Amino acid sequence: MKFVPYESRIKAGEILADFILEKDTTLYNLINEKPDSFISFAIPNGGVPVVEGFCSKLKINYDLIIVRKIKIPYNTEAGFGSVTPDGTVLINDDLLYQLNLSEKQVKYAIEITQKEIEDRMVFYKKNYNLEEKYINLIKNKIIFMVDDGLASGFTMLAAIKMVKKYNPKKIVVSVPTAPLHTIQRIENVEVKIFCPNIRNMMWFAVADAYKHWYDVSESEVLKVLKESKFYLENI
Repeated sequence: MKFVPYESRIKAGEILADFILEKDTTLYNLINEKPDSFISFAIPNGGVPVVEGFCSKLKINYDLIIVRKIKIPYNTEAGFGSVTPDGTVLINDDLLYQLNLSEKQVKYAIEITQKEIEDRMVFYKKNYNLEEKYINLIKNKIIFMVDDGLASGFTMLAAIKMVKKYNPKKIVVSVPTAPLHTIQRIENVEVKIFCPNIRNMMWFAVADAYKHWYDVSESEVLKVLKESKFYLENI
């Protein structure tokens, strides 16, 4: 069947939820029976409207994981790794080797990224005891990890690495679109992944899966969160 681009990120989240319910009856039944055994984490900004549609459909709660890519000094649109709120760092070693950056450049890029995360945590009013918070949210829960799509997957891998520290029962990556090689990279860290639109191609862009692609603004994120019935800060 030919893929029809998503109307919006919220609609993509709803379709993603339906896709999971269709593909995994056991998971579907468990969500119905024990919704409190689940929690979703979204990666802002683009993952927020997706997780809103996703959780509205599944009737489960969600929070944010503010993961940032470590930008290449001379090409800030690209990154050579990612950092999570609790300080977890994941480096794309193959790419870093090719970049030939000095140890000082790498350290400085990581420090800048950590400061960006600190600023975002304050912006989203999440400047509290992270370790205690994540233990309470994650331990023995089934965790859905949601974004608007994956490219290289390193941002999601960093988020997975962090979540694993807090002993979840299971991690399920849920994204509307991704290239096949990234799906395989995610599967290599032993998590389940659901993705309705997997592209087997050399040149891939998340934007191609959406009819009207744009960068989600912070004001849109705040509006979604404020109006949400499933965002944990509102409950």
